[in-house]
Amino acid sequence: MIDVKDLEAFLAIVDGGSISHAANELGLTQPAISLKLKKMETELGVKLFQRTPRSMVPLPTALGIVPKVREILNRFDGIKETLSDEIHSLTGTVRIGCLMGWFDSLVLPAFASIHRQSPKIQLKLHVDQTDNLLHMVTHGQVDLAIVAQPFDHSEGIHAEKLIDEELVLFGKKLPKNLEKSERKKALLSRPWVTMSIPDSIVTTFWKESFDGEPFPWNDVQVVACLDHILAIPKVVTTIENSLCIVPQQIVAQHEMYAGYEFERASRQKNGLHLIARSGCLELKRFAIVAEEIKRLTATRVR
Repeated sequence: MIDVKDLEAFLAIVDGGSISHAANELGLTQPAISLKLKKMETELGVKLFQRTPRSMVPLPTALGIVPKVREILNRFDGIKETLSDEIHSLTGTVRIGCLMGWFDSLVLPAFASIHRQSPKIQLKLHVDQTDNLLHMVTHGQVDLAIVAQPFDHSEGIHAEKLIDEELVLFGKKLPKNLEKSERKKALLSRPWVTMSIPDSIVTTFWKESFDGEPFPWNDVQVVACLDHILAIPKVVTTIENSLCIVPQQIVAQHEMYAGYEFERASRQKNGLHLIARSGCLELKRFAIVAEEIKRLTATRVR
């Protein structure tokens, strides 16, 4: 189906006389413009341009639809302007809960973007763990929150998956290319940093790695058990030879530490969710915040 972007590409070719001009005008690649043109020609069932080595010459079929295309795009711009004015005038407070691990990379950019769109909306932030954030949403203490799975929620809570986070084993000089028994021995000999005892992420990793065996919590030295997952890799870099399992996005920045690395820890991924009180996303100020969080999440995990 032809969309607004296709029409913009068509008009840019008409006005500029070439694929390259249209690409520069719209900030796209030349192949992307060519695909949009091909899509239009296929949908309409007609050829729109005569291609020459240096230019694109509009055929009568193209010239005949130019006025209508301009009218459609002008109306669309008017709609965008109306919506932009409405979004800009939104007021009220939105209380957001977030996991510590996503504060810097997601919530701060979201705050800046939302303020540009709707400067009259006041944003309040609470950083905490998934269980506490779920409790706060359920009891109306925050309006929406970013949490990790697994979690149980009531019928009064809307939950929408944002992404699946890759879980990784993180530490200095990870044991690699060893027989399974030797790798198990090497891992058990090192101190661990976790979120809890037992920790479901560590248990899942161990069962997948060693034929369903439970992680031997009683035989392993857990040197630190932390409330906030963001602190875990930082502690690992300060305690000699220690290990942890966390989402990859939290430890990617630690590649700068000499000798520290990460490797995929589990086939199971850690789901990141947006949760909200049922019905709250039907109000525009909440919907604007939720959509911006979803957009930035998608952008930052590509």
